[in-house]
Amino acid sequence: MNVVNAISHQDMSLSAALIELSQDGILVLASEQPTVSGFQVIQANARALSLLSGLKKPLVGTPVDQLPAPFTSHYLGAYIDQALNQATPVRFQLLHSFFTTSSVTIYECQLLNVDSQRLILSIGLLQVPPERSQLLEQVIESMPTGLVMFQALRDTNQTIVDFQAILCNQLGADISRQSKETILTKPISQRYPNMRAEELFYRYKDVVTTGQRHQDLVYLQPQDIWLDVSVVKYGDGLLVSFQDVTQRQKAASLLESVLRSSPASIRYYESIRDHTGRIVDFKISTGNELDAYQRYRPSQSITGKRLLELYPSVADNGLFDRFVAVVESGKSDHFERFHPLETHGVWFDCVAVQHGDGLVLTTLDITYRKEAQLDQQRQATVLQTVLDNSLTGITLLKTVYNTAGTIVDFSLEKINATLAQTLKQLPERLVGKTLSEFIPHQMSNGLFERYAAVARTGEAQRFVWSNSTDTVWYDMSVVPCFDGLIVTLMDITAIKLAQLDQERQADLLKGVLNSSTTSILVLEPHRDDAGQIADFAINLANPATIRLFFPFVNRDFTQEELQSQSLLTVFPAVKERALFSALVLVVMTGQSIHESVDYPTMGLTYEYDIRPFRGGVLLITTDITPLRVYQQQLEAKNVALSRSNEYLQQFAYVASHDLQEPLRKIHSFGDMLLTQHATALDATGQDLLRRQQNAVLRMQLLIKNLLDYSRLTTQQKPFVSVSLQTITQEILSDLEMRIQETKAHITITELPTIRGDATQLRQLIQNLITNALKFTKPDQPPQIRLDAILLTADQLPATEFTQEQGQWVALRIVDEGIGFNEHYRERIFELFHRLHGRSQYTGTGIGLAVVKKVIENHHGFITTHSQPGEGATFTVYLPMT
Repeated sequence: MNVVNAISHQDMSLSAALIELSQDGILVLASEQPTVSGFQVIQANARALSLLSGLKKPLVGTPVDQLPAPFTSHYLGAYIDQALNQATPVRFQLLHSFFTTSSVTIYECQLLNVDSQRLILSIGLLQVPPERSQLLEQVIESMPTGLVMFQALRDTNQTIVDFQAILCNQLGADISRQSKETILTKPISQRYPNMRAEELFYRYKDVVTTGQRHQDLVYLQPQDIWLDVSVVKYGDGLLVSFQDVTQRQKAASLLESVLRSSPASIRYYESIRDHTGRIVDFKISTGNELDAYQRYRPSQSITGKRLLELYPSVADNGLFDRFVAVVESGKSDHFERFHPLETHGVWFDCVAVQHGDGLVLTTLDITYRKEAQLDQQRQATVLQTVLDNSLTGITLLKTVYNTAGTIVDFSLEKINATLAQTLKQLPERLVGKTLSEFIPHQMSNGLFERYAAVARTGEAQRFVWSNSTDTVWYDMSVVPCFDGLIVTLMDITAIKLAQLDQERQADLLKGVLNSSTTSILVLEPHRDDAGQIADFAINLANPATIRLFFPFVNRDFTQEELQSQSLLTVFPAVKERALFSALVLVVMTGQSIHESVDYPTMGLTYEYDIRPFRGGVLLITTDITPLRVYQQQLEAKNVALSRSNEYLQQFAYVASHDLQEPLRKIHSFGDMLLTQHATALDATGQDLLRRQQNAVLRMQLLIKNLLDYSRLTTQQKPFVSVSLQTITQEILSDLEMRIQETKAHITITELPTIRGDATQLRQLIQNLITNALKFTKPDQPPQIRLDAILLTADQLPATEFTQEQGQWVALRIVDEGIGFNEHYRERIFELFHRLHGRSQYTGTGIGLAVVKKVIENHHGFITTHSQPGEGATFTVYLPMT
């Protein structure tokens, strides 16, 4: 410190050369006001610049309170005040520890008062051998305790105002749950909450002031740790060492709590041995003498007494030998023991554990548990079954905190089968997993914030949650439970979708009501004092109501106005009309009324449909004026059509009679020419005459078939009981010659009796049999089978006929003829339709049309199945009644 000594108070000029030549760091501090905060650096040599190289800005011009540690005003403030008040230099040391390493730098400092506005600060390094520094660093870091060295921070009055750590090993930082950077850069007032900082400050200040060591157990609540702290004075500061004794403290506290609150009797038994070392007895030592077990003891207190003296029976029942085995082998023994009393017995659950040369015996009265064990097992089975089969997913989440006590995650402690299935995992694979690890999307979709809010506030929440695509919906409940949450969720996707669908249906219904051309009114009756219906409130009215009822009120109004008034207020004329009486009648009787009303003066026709509805009426009004006009036109056309049908019937009658007579004469004259005048004609003339006769015969057959077909439509007879068996036999008798000529083989099973028209049913069966006889393979006799199957309506192949209930008959006609392509299955029943030429097969093309018409007249239907060359099957379905 030669430079500081060379500058006297009388020499007011500063030698810049002398400062630069110094081996120490020299800082010239100046201030317009003699206060610590006012000083700043006005000059510095190269050595000072090297020592303060950590400063991120020019050193000259920097205020003292912005210099790097340990040269800030926290450390220099007291020494600056001292230097301003005395003429001699102020000597002191400053220690600095770097939080990135465990190294310590010691600075030798002097402050000289040049005048009231200038100070000179010289800084030198205390030389410590490198090997000693490394050894000190290794010793500090290898210590089994946390170590922190504090320096007292004083104000201008030399009063301690705070403490700043200047040294800290890594273990001390780990135990404190704080980084070395925080410990070495922040005083205790900034590192702990207010109450904790205040407590530490006064404790540390007392040690520095009195020099007495302080030993204490300290609990840090945010970190949930117990520290055994030793604080001793070291220079103008403290040396604090501490160990993490959380486990020991919790164990001791737990043991004390267990002994005090345990429902079991806990007792230490000390072995008593003879001269050979054999255990001959046990002395009953310390333990909790619970009042609940007093009735099982022979005296008020048994501490200090011998086991065999108090309970001699244990030598015979094997209990004594159990105790000896536990002590000698070191193996614990867990057993149940029955203790008889005068009126009943009790059960004890006993655990014997070797301890030293004795044992600790824990005895718990489990009588109630033994008696209720079976019931508990049943309840447990039921509960487990409920949980495993519950439709609700259930999980227990444990809150995960960081070192600052902030909730950062949740772990899955319990989970039922339903939720595991939802997550597509086995329950045992999920236990212990965190949300961020296994269900990371819950950390960002808002669920984590909800869980954390419940954990912080303790207030349960219930809400509906959906995925990002709104395809899955859950009803969720989050309830706080100890140090975690119980979360239940039920898949309500179906309910939610139904609700959304209901809303869409409501919107659809509203749209239908608003767009309907029919007036829809929901009316609620209003009664007078006598209980009579005097009016109706309009609860619902669609826009069409305004249009339909405007001609009756001759004024305009909105839909909102309509629904806020009564019926007679808006339509007073209704009171005098039959409509009002009809409304009252529906309310009184509960019977619906459906009626059309003409309003000739207005040229309108309305159709009213009045129904009971929720204690009132639903009035549906439809303007059927165009329909009424159309109906009148249709009625007129029907009259004209009926008249036309009469003309057609007369024409058919004339055709059937008047045309037949000329044809008969043509046929007769033809026969006469062939028999009497054949020699007068050559071969060509005779051929033309024969072809004419054939044409006449076909014309007669066609007229006959047309007449028969027309009678199916115009001449309907009441149905009677008809035996299908009888009429089939008659048909076969009529066709006997045809059957013999074709050598046909016809098989008929027993046919039932049904209700119908005998003539038409005869035409039906005869046409089908004739059809089978006609369309046969060349040179192959026809094989035809008729059978019948009884069916019920639900067995019918055609669903459109299921409304015809009761019993049915399926009449099948199967042949082995030429068959047909099923592409024509509908066309073969059309009038005059033929699949083959007249030269191949005779006929008029009316037979199957007659068949279909007869079936329709009998409310039945027909199906066909065929392939070319494989025959055909016609199945006729007819109701039995």
